Amino acid sequence: MRIEQLEQIIKIDEFRSMSKAANALFLSQPSLSVSVSRLEEELGLKIFERSSTGVVPSEQGKAVLELAKYILSLSEKIKGIMDEKNVPIHNLQMAVPGALANAIVPDLLMKFHTLYPKFCLHIHEAPYYEIVENMDKGAYSIGVITCDPEGKDNLLKQLKDLDIEYEIVFGGQTRLLVFLSSKNPLSDREWLSSSDLKSMKMVSYKENYVQTSKTLKYHLDKPIIVEDIELLKKLISDDFGFSIFPEILSINDLYMNRGMIKAIPIQEFSEQWDIFILYTHYESLSFMERELLTLVKELIQDNMVKKQIQ
Repeated sequence: MRIEQLEQIIKIDEFRSMSKAANALFLSQPSLSVSVSRLEEELGLKIFERSSTGVVPSEQGKAVLELAKYILSLSEKIKGIMDEKNVPIHNLQMAVPGALANAIVPDLLMKFHTLYPKFCLHIHEAPYYEIVENMDKGAYSIGVITCDPEGKDNLLKQLKDLDIEYEIVFGGQTRLLVFLSSKNPLSDREWLSSSDLKSMKMVSYKENYVQTSKTLKYHLDKPIIVEDIELLKKLISDDFGFSIFPEILSINDLYMNRGMIKAIPIQEFSEQWDIFILYTHYESLSFMERELLTLVKELIQDNMVKKQIQ
C-alpha cells in the first residue's frame, strides 16, 4: 500500500468517475484501474462499485476512504514539520536515453513537481553505456535503459558485477523500428528488410550505430553522427537519412504526430526489447527515490498501454 494509491482512491471518490480522476492525476484510465485493483487485492475487499450514477464506494470502501483521508492528513502534518525545520531543497538525479525522453520525461516532471514541489528532479540524457557506468559511480539515483534479447545476458551479468539493482518493467517491451522521412519512397511500406537499408545513409545518435551495425549484422558505411536527439529527428524528417531505435522513441513525439517521420518494423527483428529501471539497493533508497522509482515505472507502463491502444 502506498500513499499515492490512497490519493488515487480519494480522487476517484471525489469525481465518482475513473476517467475524470485519471485526468486529474495525470494517469491513463487503465493505469489507474490497475493501481486500484492491486490495492483492493492487497486489502482483500472491493473499494468501489459501478452504479447508474458512476463509481461509488462500497460499504467497506467508505471505511477505507475515511482511513485514507486520515492517513493523508497525518502525512501533511509530517510535511509541515519538515517545513518548520526549513529542510533544504533536495536534488534527485536520474538518467534516460534520448529514445525514451519524450515518452516519460514531460509527464514525469509535471507529476513529480505537482506532488513534491520542494524537491528538484534533474534528468540527464545519456546513452545506455554511460548510464550504467555512472550508476556504478553513484551519479544517478535511477537510470532507465532498453536492452535487446541478444544482449540481455551480458547486461544482467554486468549489473550483477557492478552491484546495480534493476527491475524489468512489466508490459514495457518495445520493438526495434526504422525511423525515416515520410518523403522517403519506402515510408509507405508495411515492413522493411535490413537489405533495404544498405543503399541508404544512416543518421546515428552518438555511438548508436555500433549497436545498430551489430543488430543488422553488417557494417554501416560512414554514418552521420549527431549528439542531439532533436537534431537527429530533424535530419530524418528532411530525408537526410534513416535511424534505428526502439519503438518507444515514437511516443509523444511531435515529428511522428505531425506525420513528418514514419516508424516501420524491420522484417528480420520481431523480438521485443526490455525496458530496465536501474537503481542502487532498494533498502538504501530514500523515501523520495522510492517514490520516483514508482512514478517512472507507472509512466512507462502507462505510455506503452497508450501506444498499444493507438
